[in-house]
Amino acid sequence: MSFPAVPEYSDERGLFVAQDPRLRAMILPLFAFDPRDQGGRPAGHGTAFRVDPWGGCATAFHVIEDLLTIDEGRAVLRDDLRLVALEFEHVAYGTVALPRDSWRPFSGMFSLCSIENPPLAAPRIRNVTEIAYVEIQRSAGARRDAPFLPMDVRRWQPTIGDRVMALGFADLDVDHRGEGDARAMTQYLYGSLATIVEVRPPESSSGRPWPLLVVEAEWPGGMSGGPVFNEDGHVIGLVSTGVVGAGISTVASFAGWNVAEQTFQTIDAPNPGWIRCWAALDASEGIVGIAPAQEALEALVSDGAAQELAFVALNPLTGDFMLL
Repeated sequence: MSFPAVPEYSDERGLFVAQDPRLRAMILPLFAFDPRDQGGRPAGHGTAFRVDPWGGCATAFHVIEDLLTIDEGRAVLRDDLRLVALEFEHVAYGTVALPRDSWRPFSGMFSLCSIENPPLAAPRIRNVTEIAYVEIQRSAGARRDAPFLPMDVRRWQPTIGDRVMALGFADLDVDHRGEGDARAMTQYLYGSLATIVEVRPPESSSGRPWPLLVVEAEWPGGMSGGPVFNEDGHVIGLVSTGVVGAGISTVASFAGWNVAEQTFQTIDAPNPGWIRCWAALDASEGIVGIAPAQEALEALVSDGAAQELAFVALNPLTGDFMLL
């Protein structure tokens, strides 16, 4: 394997367009909107990427943090802000109409966070991992099962000088020409090569306590939450923050602690690209169906299509599996 995109024709920021439909099926732009304003235009907000075949996605916690407020000591969703993903895998030329169900709402969300109660100030939510799980189901019109990116949350260890590649929707739908809200929606997937210049371990007393990789790169707003790959083509973290104009950005690294494998429970941590799921097996131990929950496969056993159900680690590309 290798990096998932070829860096051609980079701009002055070191960004190159990566409009491969295969990548766009796995990497999604996120938009924020006020559900009370039915006529309002969604605003570009960040990037998410698919991590399993059932709608599981990853993004940065700071991308979803705006959705949350504190009510009676608990983090709850705000009434005036929502996020949606735009599912549009095609490479379009000119201005085209979006299919009716291209806007995909979140159907679930999970992350570890804490609530701080500073003296003489209102309680606030504290980002403690920068890693978030969101569930975004594919549209009914999607042409194939949801592809997903292989994640390495355990094997790879970063070192200074390693090269990485980030993908995300830089400057997502920014109105560069001053055309106003009536302009056509724009969302280009960009890539960027970067070199690691610093590896910071998790530090609980830090304002950013997660494992952090500092890279030489310019990653603008909109790329936040996007996948960061090693040279094996595996996702090893996600885009966290950047300093505009300074040529420095950061990666929330999966290596250095076990938060990623706790957060994304359908991935098989020891084996990048494998998933953990329930499988329906026939009499020759061939797989006739998979699902994240056992209940979804019980009908295959009752109608005789499968002989037994088993919890497995599965390589969806090859069909190889191991009983767990």
